[in-house]
Amino acid sequence: MVLFTSGSESLPKAVPLSHKNLIANMRGGIDHMNFHRSDTLLGFLPPFHSFGLTATALMPILSGIRVVHHADPTDARMLARVIAAYKPTLMFATPTFLQYIVSSSEPGELDSLRLVLVGAEKCPTALYERTMAILPELDLLEGYGITECSPVVSGNRPGNNKPGTIGLSINCVETVVVHPETHKPLPQGETGLLLIRGASVFNGYYKHDKPQPFLDFDGHRWYNSGDLVSKDEDGFIQFRGRMKRFLKIGGEMVSLPALEAPLAERFPADEEGPKVAVEGIEQDGGRCIVLFTTQEITVREANDCLKAAGFQGIMRLDEVRKVQEIPVLGTGKTNYRQLRAWIEEANEVTSDS
Repeated sequence: MVLFTSGSESLPKAVPLSHKNLIANMRGGIDHMNFHRSDTLLGFLPPFHSFGLTATALMPILSGIRVVHHADPTDARMLARVIAAYKPTLMFATPTFLQYIVSSSEPGELDSLRLVLVGAEKCPTALYERTMAILPELDLLEGYGITECSPVVSGNRPGNNKPGTIGLSINCVETVVVHPETHKPLPQGETGLLLIRGASVFNGYYKHDKPQPFLDFDGHRWYNSGDLVSKDEDGFIQFRGRMKRFLKIGGEMVSLPALEAPLAERFPADEEGPKVAVEGIEQDGGRCIVLFTTQEITVREANDCLKAAGFQGIMRLDEVRKVQEIPVLGTGKTNYRQLRAWIEEANEVTSDS
């Protein structure tokens, strides 16, 4: 089977996944979770992405649990009504789609849910707290996956959950954290590059004329995720960000997701989509970091919000651009590649003039 990466940060790449890859990942995922024979899953994630394909299409077949399908993941009001009518107990979602559903639901409509696993993007603390306030008995778990790994790599488990982390590695993979430049292993708690190996990891992109994303380490070939993480004393993984979502400014690393987080808390996404997104580029003589937003806010107000969150110095915005809507992909992820293209186009026009 050939799936494509989401294309949120660069052009989509073709990822061939073998029968062995998919079966290993689904077995690892099923072993990791606590499914009951009486469970019913709500399936609405798009099957053209790995999370939707494996979690809501293939895995239910392998595990034998019932599924209620709904075709439109953006129809949050209907999804809330489907939950109220069919009373599913399980749901896999992205934080964006969960935000839509929570925002659109009426009191009592979501009460049948006992376990929700979110992945594909970081779960905001505000969303976690809001969901748990509505459903205090819910197991709201965060996990991590990547198309090239079929896709699940790690996840929190019922009864063994550390909110704010992406959980423990599932049993079909090994993970290690190394220095991003030297590729030497890092001690517990230090942030570095996540490497992955195991039966669910693919063998390379299809018809790809650039270097394949593998590193030799400790006598084995490992997949280079391009993600920055740390591990705590119990092996729980903390997601720190994408390497591509960092800018190097004056020798310092600026995290674009970190700048976006407090603004997203001030202007949370709803059923109409995200309200804010931060993207930036490095350029000759400096950088250009832009807040794209559907809201009324000035650069000064936005930077004051960042200061209140503890950011200072180079951790600031250079510009705010008001837009009608934040571009998103079919998975609900923000389309940062489109935002970056807008910045580059505007800078080209400025330099030409």
